[in-house]
Amino acid sequence: MNRKSLSVSVGLFVILIIAMTIALVLFLNADGFSRKDVQRYQILFDSSIKGLNIGAPVTLRGVKVGEVVSIKTKLYHNHQKVLNVVTVDMYPDAISEQGKSSDHDVLGQLMKQGLSAQIGLQSVLTGLLYIEVDFFDNQPDMQPVETQYPQIPTVPNNLDEFIEKFESINLAEMASRLTEVLDNLANLTGGGQLNKLIDDVDSAFVSMEAMSNEMSASMAGIRKEFASMSSDAGEVTHLLKTELPEATQQLNTTMLQLQETMSAAEETLAPDSPLMYQLMESSKDISRASRAVDDLADMLQRQPDAIIFGRKAGESR
Repeated sequence: MNRKSLSVSVGLFVILIIAMTIALVLFLNADGFSRKDVQRYQILFDSSIKGLNIGAPVTLRGVKVGEVVSIKTKLYHNHQKVLNVVTVDMYPDAISEQGKSSDHDVLGQLMKQGLSAQIGLQSVLTGLLYIEVDFFDNQPDMQPVETQYPQIPTVPNNLDEFIEKFESINLAEMASRLTEVLDNLANLTGGGQLNKLIDDVDSAFVSMEAMSNEMSASMAGIRKEFASMSSDAGEVTHLLKTELPEATQQLNTTMLQLQETMSAAEETLAPDSPLMYQLMESSKDISRASRAVDDLADMLQRQPDAIIFGRKAGESR
């Protein structure tokens, strides 16, 4: 390859690299380069904005509507204040309004309605900040100083307190404890304790399986016994349904006969019944016969020969 061809190849390669770089930049900054119009505002913070960099997004409820283009700290002698002045470019065409044309100044209308700005945290790990604009519940604070561009009021947040708590974390102590945990884990996995634990767990599962099988077998036997009891209960129920009515009928018949017998006996043994009258008369006759026998025995005791010669005259009966 001659020197001229080599120069052409190098030139083409450089041009290709530049084109790719431009395309990548356009892709990464598509939002910034695609805006038809830009409105510049300034936001003044009287607290630390560490972590807020140029190029940080300005979002409205999660949608990027602008970006930070300048960050400066300015002393205002008249007010004896040191304020952080953040200049932002806002993209009006990023916000549309229903029923309005695309050139309608929605952003300006939102500013008049009380749109305010607040610092937000993009990531806890990186500590990068961003600016969120919205209608917040807190009262917006407008700094009483002159600004080069229209000022967006700010609202307070608890970001400083969060950052202070985060910075107060003892990372060295946390790293030391994490190292101890990793060492203990290494000792556990490196020795035979973990294998023993796995074996014990496996044995426990085997024992549980055997217990489950035994319980299944026992339950099968219990099911058989319950089935037999159910069958016997069915037979008893059938017997009661078939035999009990007949036995009950026989018992009712016997009770009726016994009732009739008792009624007859009651009628027979009544005081005014013929049988009782005959019994009373017979009893009277037997009493008279008994007295006569007594008189005869008394007479024979006094006159033993009375049976042969008869009773003597003058002898009373």
